[in-house]
Amino acid sequence: MRVKDIRQGPDKARVFEEWRGRARHWDAWADRMAKMSDRFNQPLIEETGIRLGDKVLDLASGTGEPALSIARTVGPEGRVTATDLVPDMLESGARRAREAALDNIAFEVADMESLPFADGEFDRVTCRFGLMFVPDPVRALAQAHRVLAAGGTAGFMVWGPFDDTTNFFVLRQAFLDLFPDEAPDFEIPFRLGAEGALKALFAEAGFAEAEERELRFAPEIPATVKFWRPNVAMTLGHRLENEPDSVRAALEERIVARLEPYRERDVYRLAAHIRIGIGRRPA
Repeated sequence: MRVKDIRQGPDKARVFEEWRGRARHWDAWADRMAKMSDRFNQPLIEETGIRLGDKVLDLASGTGEPALSIARTVGPEGRVTATDLVPDMLESGARRAREAALDNIAFEVADMESLPFADGEFDRVTCRFGLMFVPDPVRALAQAHRVLAAGGTAGFMVWGPFDDTTNFFVLRQAFLDLFPDEAPDFEIPFRLGAEGALKALFAEAGFAEAEERELRFAPEIPATVKFWRPNVAMTLGHRLENEPDSVRAALEERIVARLEPYRERDVYRLAAHIRIGIGRRPA
């Protein structure tokens, strides 16, 4: 994987507006999605080596995960700084931290391409599903390297290839069935998913020690469960909010139709593919 092929990402202003529009939909689902989020949080926490007392910077924290889970992991002796480019997203995370009585976490608006923190300030840097939306991921990783203390570790999680994650693949097909000329760019979240892409980015960003791990899930979900509704709301809610109920109903019908190849009797057999990049700063 050549870094130059994946380095130039989406326009930052467009990303900001897109996520500002999504914020209230994410907030509405954040608490209900906490259990599912944990299946992603825990592997990232483990691979990054986060432990009691660590000082951790979490990038693209959104509505609070994995920052809230990390705050529980580092305990009262540790400290988490949760950041995001979009203030509206962080408001949700701050609310959830207050409700969970977590007082070892702070929330700060920050651009991961230009972090407002001192060199060597953190023991760990994490980012879950955020690097794909950055215009220059190498610059973002270089900033993570800069703020890491000697011996520190950075862990960045991204989606694997687009067609390896059923939920999003089916949602795109269903949306295109209804809006063939208006589909959002579903491919952006998967732009760093090819094997070796993350490791190459880490190396160019200055990490002398870099690894890449694969994580796959194969959930089986009862066919009676409308499991796609959170994804529809968080991905397309701001685009559909002015549409009549008939359009939302039609989209659900198309999703069910597009899911048929993944159905075996009473269950859907789905797939999800995730990549985790790990970079270490020598002690």
